[in-house]
Amino acid sequence: MLSPHKYILLYFLFSLIVKTTPFKIRSFDNEGCEIVHYPPEILAPIPHLKECLSNINGLAVYPGDPDYYDSIKVFNCRNPYFPIVIIYVTKISDIQRSIHCANTLNITVVPRSGGHSFEEYGIGGKNGVMVIDVKEFNQITINVETNTAIIGPGNRLGTIYHELYQAGFLIPAGLFPQVGIGGHATGGGYGAVTRKYGMSCDNIIGIEMVTANGTFISPINSTHHSDLFFVLRGAGNAGYGIVTSITFRIHPIPPIVTSIRIFYTSEQIELGFLTFTQTFKNLNENLTPFITLSSNNLSFIATYLGPEEEARNAVKELIELSNPSYVKFEEMSWWNSVILFPYHPRQNFKTTSYVIPTQGLSLEGFRVLLNFISDVECYFGAIFDVCVGGVSNQISVNNSAFIHRDLFAIMQLKLHWSNSKKSQAKCLEKHLRFRQEFQAKYTTYFSYQNYIDRDLDDWGTRYYGHHLPRLVETKKKYDPNNLFNWAQSIPTKLP
Repeated sequence: MLSPHKYILLYFLFSLIVKTTPFKIRSFDNEGCEIVHYPPEILAPIPHLKECLSNINGLAVYPGDPDYYDSIKVFNCRNPYFPIVIIYVTKISDIQRSIHCANTLNITVVPRSGGHSFEEYGIGGKNGVMVIDVKEFNQITINVETNTAIIGPGNRLGTIYHELYQAGFLIPAGLFPQVGIGGHATGGGYGAVTRKYGMSCDNIIGIEMVTANGTFISPINSTHHSDLFFVLRGAGNAGYGIVTSITFRIHPIPPIVTSIRIFYTSEQIELGFLTFTQTFKNLNENLTPFITLSSNNLSFIATYLGPEEEARNAVKELIELSNPSYVKFEEMSWWNSVILFPYHPRQNFKTTSYVIPTQGLSLEGFRVLLNFISDVECYFGAIFDVCVGGVSNQISVNNSAFIHRDLFAIMQLKLHWSNSKKSQAKCLEKHLRFRQEFQAKYTTYFSYQNYIDRDLDDWGTRYYGHHLPRLVETKKKYDPNNLFNWAQSIPTKLP
């Protein structure tokens, strides 16, 4: 039987090298998750709801319907929640009618793109909400003359990568093919080319949306509804409306890319990490690395936008100074690098996030982190999304609601556990206590909103910084009655 440390090591390595076919998106399964059953006593049917929704074109799924349990499956299965209805809208009028019914019957509305909110906000994060699912808004229209694409928020990243590749383009976005673009891009969107082209939200040039009173707004851009354009790039997944399309700036695919895999054994972990933090200032912008850390392994994973010779030169200093145990370079097409991106089944987990300052973690901070990850009772692992020196760091903090600029990396600390409630409670307590102490001593004050954490104190400031008052004012303007609300949606007034 594998030790906890080896389990975490294999999990991270497997998730980064397993091949899949992203454009054949798999539905959520129950691996590692309990099968939950809707308790009838929690929710009574809301009078007149079915009648009100009877003339929509899309499918409405209610508790007791055969498709209900599949409809409430989301990525994180730690806490089950039970919506009063899930509506698979197919056109703008479906959204408008659904919003009318929600306003009339006083039902909270949450939008869902891919269902990958780390805190299950795609099903409300609480019982009794109306879920408006936009997976049928899956258009992809590519303009090769303007290097732009209009993409529906219901598309998954794998499908988008495939369609754009066919036309010779790529989009800056995440690594996991089943993630929905709607929440991913409007909340930030880190990925394999962030240092070259910025975050997903940095490449948004237009949006269309239905507001809380049912108004369809188009276009939303730098000259039309600029207040919404500002907030929807960075806080667009925080309760402003139902996004129906996003126009992105897209980028030509390079003729060849190079996959880079560098691994360090347990004895080399400290040297490998500290060497990288000492050499990153010269990091080529064609390289956007991910660093994964377990108790007995450190890995450096990246796709270099260019040939192997250039890739080797880009990490030459790191390799010479740290002497890793394993190094592999492999030239391939952009698409072949994309199909290295992993499929992730449903999981039972808790994530916290940290914004690491430009100078990186101190030696003391790194040792504290490594010691914590080595806890034999709980399954912890860390991933560093390295941003330093790239385009995303050069964009003004006042360009949009996305404030995380001028930094070394965004770190995700992830806790996995079995279905044991006792184990969950104990490990979660350790995780949250560590987060509070580690963030206070070794990182900045801020956290990344796409790695949402409902236990985070002062989350509005930690996610959105000095923009929070502006976000609240815009929320009050477009959703004064707080129709779109959950534990960490933008409120209509400051605390």
